[in-house]
Amino acid sequence: MSADGARKLLNEIPGVAMLRGYRPARLGGDLAAGVAVGAMLVPQGLAFAELAGMRPAAGLWAAMVSLVAYAIFGPSRQLMVGPEAGTAILTLAVISPLGLEGAQYESAAGALAVLVGLLLLIGGLARAGAIADFLSRPILVGYLNGIAWVLIASQLGVLIGLRRQESDFIPQLVEVARGLDRIHEPTLWLSLATIALLVLLWRFAPKIPGAVVVIVVTLPLSAWLGFEGKGIAVVGEIDRGFPAPALPSVDFRTLVRLIPGAFGAALLAYASAVLTSRSFADKRSYSTSANKEFFGLSTANFLSAVFQGFPVAASESRTVVNDSAGGRTQMVSLAASVVVLSVLLFLTPVFAYLPTAMLGAVVIVAAISLIDVEGIVRLWRVRSWEGALSLMTMAAVLVFGILEGILIAVALSLGALIRRATLPHDAVLGRLKGRPGYQDVENRPGSETLPGLVIYRVDAPLFFANARFVKEQVCELTANEDVRMLVLDAGGIFDMDMTAAEMLEKLHAELSEAGTTLAIAEPHAPLRRALRKSGLLDKVGEENVFPTVGAAIRAYVDRTEDIGLDIDWKRVDDGHDPPP
Repeated sequence: MSADGARKLLNEIPGVAMLRGYRPARLGGDLAAGVAVGAMLVPQGLAFAELAGMRPAAGLWAAMVSLVAYAIFGPSRQLMVGPEAGTAILTLAVISPLGLEGAQYESAAGALAVLVGLLLLIGGLARAGAIADFLSRPILVGYLNGIAWVLIASQLGVLIGLRRQESDFIPQLVEVARGLDRIHEPTLWLSLATIALLVLLWRFAPKIPGAVVVIVVTLPLSAWLGFEGKGIAVVGEIDRGFPAPALPSVDFRTLVRLIPGAFGAALLAYASAVLTSRSFADKRSYSTSANKEFFGLSTANFLSAVFQGFPVAASESRTVVNDSAGGRTQMVSLAASVVVLSVLLFLTPVFAYLPTAMLGAVVIVAAISLIDVEGIVRLWRVRSWEGALSLMTMAAVLVFGILEGILIAVALSLGALIRRATLPHDAVLGRLKGRPGYQDVENRPGSETLPGLVIYRVDAPLFFANARFVKEQVCELTANEDVRMLVLDAGGIFDMDMTAAEMLEKLHAELSEAGTTLAIAEPHAPLRRALRKSGLLDKVGEENVFPTVGAAIRAYVDRTEDIGLDIDWKRVDDGHDPPP
């Protein structure tokens, strides 16, 4: 490769481009944001490692290397990547049924991260960035609400001092209900106080990292009062330093059993990253790349696996802290990784006194921030079936599990897409006195139509999935009255396949036999080409294909002499109401 080629390739790496064009004036804000994010990440990393069934230090190892990897290869200037609740609990849900423990469990978690990284890499090479568009807003709202309740249930036992055995939502609730007579009161009061403090800070001082405040308050109290001696579980010894890089080692059978979970984790990581990075890019007026997001997340997961971590994803909460603290470039991730490394090298003995109930409280408050009842209500008000989709997705996560919930969410998204394709919006058009254009007669009471003329609009491409629906609608419109001309308003039909062309040909024949003329108004170039290539244009007749609906109406009036007109239909304009 030539020097120019190598230079051009380096400039394509987001982190390299950022460093070359970095403005020193941004350094103060980026460093301050990096310290804030790093301070928040330490307790979250410990908490999410516990949640994933890993030793606490694994959360810090995964956090540090994934921050660096995404800062170099990730396209977003502000997105924070690392251990996150959704992928942590998914890791536990995938590996727990395998019956692995200790080093074998950790190797399986690393192998899962490798598979996630590999799937994301394949997605990037295949330029599959459009996959995020298949996760509709109702599905994501329902999924995040379901995840929130799963996370809360997963920590209820920790909050009251019970050892957790179950990993699914309903069994966990049953487990806690059966153990209410064994509540450890000191643990419960500590948990409630921690949650109250976190919620108060979140509500009234959102710029202050609540998890950091809780650590500052709890650590000295735990050491001074001897929480562990009072039966309150603590984190205990945390591995100091940094592990040597090594690939996880698992047998082939275990690797195969991890693949379905890897698909779910990759989809979850990618969807959350794209949505979060897009929202902050729009807020700060810069562009990001949905396809390059694959490469940033892929390298973050690969490095997490190599340094004994587990699957990582984007963190909306830490990204919010980054933005509010003044962070504007990938330098924040590098600064936050230095904070995490400092803790690993110098402060792990102090964190040994950290109560696990406090980590559970951090997870629960993070989960509460994901609950979006208002979002479901808003969806229901706008379109009740979208609200129902959201609730079904949430129920799928709660009843069947996180991995199954992801698959059901994708199936529901595709189902919603198919429903909209097979049942497109359509309307019979008429005119209101004193109003321009044509109105849907059902939505505009008082709209008038011409005797013997039906103007039928379809707002979708015509193809195999909706061809039968359109034909049935037209047949119903022409079955019970004397229709001389049916005008198909094709302004919203931008394409047509062979199945639809054959449908129109049969429809033309049936209408002709009944004495009804089929006319097509406002066909766009792709539709006109399809009509010509299929031979349908010749059968319908050029004289029955009109540039506008108005032209079709004028032709009908000219051809028909026995119409009593209350509206001057020959002087209609060609404007359209927007589809309702």
